[in-house]
Amino acid sequence: MAERAAGEPVEGIDMTKLRENEVRIVDALFHEMAERNNGGRGLSAEDVIDGSWLLFKRGCLRLVDDGEHMGIEPCDGNRAERRAQAKQNRPLVEFKRQMDRALNNAS
Repeated sequence: MAERAAGEPVEGIDMTKLRENEVRIVDALFHEMAERNNGGRGLSAEDVIDGSWLLFKRGCLRLVDDGEHMGIEPCDGNRAERRAQAKQNRPLVEFKRQMDRALNNAS
């Protein structure tokens, strides 16, 4: 069986819908993290979620998947490792930006 390059379209799968679902899942993870960790700090959940997306964009957070569960963990590596993680996170961050833009234009 031939291997498929990352990001290469898969026959029968709507890649836009797949990316949209990924963004929604990550957003839900950030929301859960905001709810759990914001006890009495005076920040809104939206501020915490926005901050989480910023950390994700900068490579300070990475997605982890053990096959059954998805989660977030800090990227504690050096600057080069965070830069590499930011590069890996970039497509999802950009797609979220596009979704936000479309949502703002629709309202």
